[in-house]
Amino acid sequence: MLAAPQASMAAIIDPSPQAGERATALGVPWFADLEEGLERARPDGVVIATPNRLHVANGLAAVSASVPMLLEKPIADDASGAMRLVEASEATGVPILVGHHRRHSPLIQRARAIVASGRLGRIVAVTGLCLYRKPDHGYIDGPNAWRREPGGGVILINLVHVVDDLRNLCGEIA
Repeated sequence: MLAAPQASMAAIIDPSPQAGERATALGVPWFADLEEGLERARPDGVVIATPNRLHVANGLAAVSASVPMLLEKPIADDASGAMRLVEASEATGVPILVGHHRRHSPLIQRARAIVASGRLGRIVAVTGLCLYRKPDHGYIDGPNAWRREPGGGVILINLVHVVDDLRNLCGEIA
């Protein structure tokens, strides 16, 4: 991002001391508090990549500051939080892009084109299957322990990609 001529980093907003050190090394402001960082740095957009349970609160802070966001998936750790954030976005016109990176995969884009072409006929049903075995080290211990807490787990961290793949390839799920 620092080498991209069409974008510049306004600040790093992260409570960890390592983030402060990184900001200093990059020569950008550092804020431990999201609301303060959005107010003082006034970015054109913000990337929210936090533990799932923080997505709604952080997203609402960005909406309140009128800052469009790329919000890491899932949008929330429960449906009511997701609806609260979506309704706030729609009421204010502050855009939210949910980070489903597989949509940008050449393989998924090609599969979508094949389905859309009609070559396979009319899709009437699909099935998705996922098997996950996550390693304990680096995935569920240390700073990533939040992945085992409510709002984490393989459904909201991994299976959500498969659900989005199906929506992307075949349309909304009924």
